Amino acid sequence: MTGIHRRLWLALVGASAAAFASQAQAQSVDAGVEGTTDEVRRGLSWSDGEISGSADARVGFGGFDAGVRVAMLRQSDRHADADAVADLTLGKDWEAGAFTVRTEAIGHVFTNADSNMNYGELGLGARYSIGPLQLGTMAWYAPKQENIGGDNLHLRATADAGLPGFPVSVFAALGYTTGDTRDFRSARLRPAGDYTDWKIGAEYSMFPLTIGVDYVGTDINTDAVSLSPFADLKHAGDRVLARVRVSF
Repeated sequence: MTGIHRRLWLALVGASAAAFASQAQAQSVDAGVEGTTDEVRRGLSWSDGEISGSADARVGFGGFDAGVRVAMLRQSDRHADADAVADLTLGKDWEAGAFTVRTEAIGHVFTNADSNMNYGELGLGARYSIGPLQLGTMAWYAPKQENIGGDNLHLRATADAGLPGFPVSVFAALGYTTGDTRDFRSARLRPAGDYTDWKIGAEYSMFPLTIGVDYVGTDINTDAVSLSPFADLKHAGDRVLARVRVSF
């Protein structure tokens, strides 16, 4: 890990620790636990196609928010047999007329992996609400890092809406991932090169319980042969997910 990446990790960890230590002064605190049939991100399974559990917490303070989410990875091939990942986030929403602009920095820290799998990325996006409909777009960029075999850019467009009079919402998302490839580790985030992913779903939410069903997929050729041990192509195809969350 280079000096600049080390400083990024320290800044993220320090900011998150400071935020949670000052919960008494926080403007908002949210937390919860979740179980899912598969920990899928950007159309790719991060838990070897197996059931996963996670816990998360978020603190809002002084216009910023800091969050941590820890998810089970079940010795994922994609992440060198890592048992779990902690996602540390420091972000801020900026009001710009009818739009809300989102900026954030995220550090992904992996535990019990066969080698160092940690990496960081930066996010920038915006969302716009029209009645019950919310439209959004977001870009996450991971600068060139040894642990991801180059750099990585993920673009995403989302739409979600609540059904009037019912505690049910529906949503859809379309994403595209690209980047520079230096070595075989790039297959962690792009198993067979640039690809498109999608997700549609619905969820029922009545505090503190949320139940959701998602259909996710990619245009990755899962029958291809990859020389990278991180590609995990068998867990990059279409699937239906179920999840249950309890909020605090």
